[in-house]
Amino acid sequence: MRIARIAAVTAGLVVVGALVGGVVGVLVTGMLLGSAGGGLALLLNLETVLFIGAYGAAMGAVLGPLAAWLLMRHVPLWKAIGGTALGTLAGSVLGLVGDGAMGFPGALLGFGAAAVYLRFRSPRENRRIGAPFARFLPRV
Repeated sequence: MRIARIAAVTAGLVVVGALVGGVVGVLVTGMLLGSAGGGLALLLNLETVLFIGAYGAAMGAVLGPLAAWLLMRHVPLWKAIGGTALGTLAGSVLGLVGDGAMGFPGALLGFGAAAVYLRFRSPRENRRIGAPFARFLPRV
């Protein structure tokens, strides 16, 4: 029963990571092409969008569950997903400043920094079982 639950949660993390990774990949590429000028026509090319979305989805499907299980087990799921997505966007924007060659490494560093930040900013009470409902339960 425990293995089935872990597999189901991991499969869900893979799917959500792939979806968010694909969207973030397309957004980052849109920013890169938009900053290069005249990139909107290239972004509207369906093959480009599908390739970039698939690459971002593959990265999200691998990195999302890894970060969730290894670093963010006690972070609420919505914070883990949103925080790492924002960290990836911020890292890629910072990587695109200048010549624009550091967008991908910046995105990876932003993802990792956001995951570590969320890990250490997670309140101690979130680490207890039933913590979200602790204020409604009688004290023992």
